[in-house]
Amino acid sequence: MHPVFLDRKQIKNYYNGYCKLGLWSMLHYQMKEVRLNSKWWSYYVQVNQMFCDKIVALWREGDFIWIHDYHLMLVPSMVKAKIPNAYVGFFFHSPFPSSELFRILPNRTDLLNGILGSNLIGFQSFDYLRHFKSSCARLLSLEVDADGIEVPGNGTSSHFIKLNVYPIGVNFSRFLDIMNTPNVTQKLEDLGRVFEGKKVIIARDRLDSIGGVPHKLSVIESFFNTHPNWRGKLVFIQVYETPMDTSIESGEQRALLKTVNEMVGRINGLYGTLNYNPIEYINRNVGCEELFTWYRLADIALITPVRDGMNLTSHEYVVSQKDKHGVLILSEFTGAARCLGGSIIVNPFSKSEMIDAILEALEMKQEERQLKHSINFNYVMANTTLFWARRFLEELLLMEKQEEEVLVPKINMELVKQSYSTSKGKRIFFLDYDGTLTPLVRHPNLAAPSQQLLDTISRLTKDQRNIVYIISGRDRKSLEGWLGHIPVGMSCEHGGILRRPGIDQPWEENGNLDLSWKETVLDIMRDIEDRTPGSFVEQKQINLTWHYRNSDPEFSEFQAKELLGQLNLVANKYPLDILPGKKAIEVKPIGVNKGSIVKQILTNTDSVDFVLCLGDDRTDEDMFKELMERVDAYSIKVYSEGCKERQSTFAKAFLDTSSEVLELLGKLSDQE
Repeated sequence: MHPVFLDRKQIKNYYNGYCKLGLWSMLHYQMKEVRLNSKWWSYYVQVNQMFCDKIVALWREGDFIWIHDYHLMLVPSMVKAKIPNAYVGFFFHSPFPSSELFRILPNRTDLLNGILGSNLIGFQSFDYLRHFKSSCARLLSLEVDADGIEVPGNGTSSHFIKLNVYPIGVNFSRFLDIMNTPNVTQKLEDLGRVFEGKKVIIARDRLDSIGGVPHKLSVIESFFNTHPNWRGKLVFIQVYETPMDTSIESGEQRALLKTVNEMVGRINGLYGTLNYNPIEYINRNVGCEELFTWYRLADIALITPVRDGMNLTSHEYVVSQKDKHGVLILSEFTGAARCLGGSIIVNPFSKSEMIDAILEALEMKQEERQLKHSINFNYVMANTTLFWARRFLEELLLMEKQEEEVLVPKINMELVKQSYSTSKGKRIFFLDYDGTLTPLVRHPNLAAPSQQLLDTISRLTKDQRNIVYIISGRDRKSLEGWLGHIPVGMSCEHGGILRRPGIDQPWEENGNLDLSWKETVLDIMRDIEDRTPGSFVEQKQINLTWHYRNSDPEFSEFQAKELLGQLNLVANKYPLDILPGKKAIEVKPIGVNKGSIVKQILTNTDSVDFVLCLGDDRTDEDMFKELMERVDAYSIKVYSEGCKERQSTFAKAFLDTSSEVLELLGKLSDQE
């Protein structure tokens, strides 16, 4: 083992401060207890860096790195900064809250970007995964899909992070061994005599606010009040485990402990007798053997925290009831509620619902108890701790293998320069506009080219052997306004309109296009636009595009699916291509695409021996496909940047930012 040792200041400010009073409270929706301190944050960064340095010192080529929980949320990106090719997994054991809660943290973007240094991120339930994706979309404006999140590169390749759900389990075989020890057997016989003739309910909680123990005791009190026939026949055992070091208890914990002590005393005073306490209160840490003795004794487990990542106490109780078939009452706000289908699921904030659940469990017939328990037991046996760990690590390994299979090396700028300078024939450049020559922006009208880009392209066109085409989905008016003064060729609306290289060249339109579909599609898009705040429809000469980059990220994705469904119905009547892109959906006549215009240009151009094609979207795949099919026929040296989309035909990007594209073009234009 290679531990990281913390001093007293770090324990106080990092662990007891930022982790417990800040992050832990917020992640578990305990907003009244959230405490934030800039000094604590500096210690959090410091300790995360210590873990990173230890990992980097130990890491060897081929190692996997698996980081756990909210204490180390910055470590993945810290590690990636020092070991870019390392494969990093991160597992979130705690709940992940809704974006509306997470955004209250002053350092929210630092924490999200820290986790996003991972290759694979795991969560206990789909709810937590969904909340994480929502936070990334809303706070970082990242592209999210069903599988994960695409993080744009910053001078490096874009980074895809896979997200998945991996419910953690328990080592049931170890617990079965503990239950069969002589000590447990003897203690169970002794306790059986003490509680003979009584039904027993067990609850086990830590000394913190998420256990909801005061509310649980209030439920028990109300149960005895409304069902007096169970007085003397029912015992509630509350195991309340306190920290080993009581000096780290917070003021809230001390107040909570005082409240619980007072409630237990009052309820026992109201409903107890000389020979009977309705509540057996165990306020200390309990060893495994004693704990499993209580588990085996209990007819019912009342596991009702107000929020919990998984709660493995429920799993432990299920294992202990292998032969007795006890009933599990479980809070709907635990991860386990999504896994243990044989439980009675309750809202822990509803007193009447919990009282009804207790009565249902007490009166449940043996056949139903056995059926419900078998559902839970079979799940716990199949989903062990080992299965959880193996599944996570195998997926991380699979990601590495898949990436190796599709990995395309970054474009060799020096090789391109050499090929450019030694070429004897014509050189053709096919350049996408948005996302390649200019960064993606929130509104299409804001994507004007920089002066540096204009100067670079102008220098390229001064060489008579260079033929530069801007192949874009843009409308004619925008491209002409931005680039019309440069003698470049321009193709608008994904190949629908073409201008040959030269300032005074006329625009060539395809007069055979059927545009009878536009009015129908425009009405559909206008309807979606009206119902999606922040979205808008862009009308081009041929094509129509619905943009939703400025809309609510989750609602707009829902609306995009609805629009695609309606457009697919229209496409059954008209010959249309429907192009889902980056926060936009475009509709155009079928057969009009960037590949067809590239084919047309190459067919009419002789003596080509160098082609450079750059693009970043799925619509650019048509260009790449056409080029790859014609390489041998033309014997040309093709340097094409595959698009950054993971669904790309040619997979990974050679270049990843508009600044790198500009750097490459600048180097070529500066050559003699």
